[in-house]
Amino acid sequence: MLGFIEGKVISKSLETSQAVVLCSGVGYEVSLSKQTLEIIHLNSNVSFWLHTHVREDIFILFGFQSEAEKQLFRILIGVSGLGPKTALSLLSEHGPEKLIQFIIHKKISEIAEAPGVGKKLAERLSLELSTKLGKLAWIQAMPQTEMAESSVALSKEDEIREDLTSALANLGYSVGQIKNTLDRMFLRENNNSLGFEVLLRMALKEISGRTLSSTQENSHG
Repeated sequence: MLGFIEGKVISKSLETSQAVVLCSGVGYEVSLSKQTLEIIHLNSNVSFWLHTHVREDIFILFGFQSEAEKQLFRILIGVSGLGPKTALSLLSEHGPEKLIQFIIHKKISEIAEAPGVGKKLAERLSLELSTKLGKLAWIQAMPQTEMAESSVALSKEDEIREDLTSALANLGYSVGQIKNTLDRMFLRENNNSLGFEVLLRMALKEISGRTLSSTQENSHG
């Protein structure tokens, strides 16, 4: 199986997600992520780590900028119901670092934004891989982008929301009231840096104001 290629780009297409790499007089058609296709140029020298996909009459080369990205691709296609084209779609939509963070922190809706990935597949992806990816040493060595750091921040917000939800539920508020209140609070500004007690007081003020307003409207009606 082919594992690595180095040569010159003689053709590329965003529509087919492929580039033709000329190596020793032979043009190899390589499937690439959207991010990779966008940064390579015609007649430029490139090198890719390769995964060779062979199924009956199908022979496709998938190319990656790093060996770590190739390993991630192979982990993705090990998930039941997730083929190589869908795995490439995930990498194209999110990039490897961002995708890893989404999976580890179980960001289902964000994962499902990739074409061909529905909510059920995103849930299966997180269920099967969140713990596994978090433990892999080479994952920790990958460069942390701003988006990855942002995902970690989102995880902190989730923890705060869970604590607030529990406290408000114990005070007798409904799930719907709590969710709407917290959505409004965190949509307006980043409250992650505030303490729990401050946020709880804010939530109580918000939810009480809404409840009072709703009661007045009903009495007038």
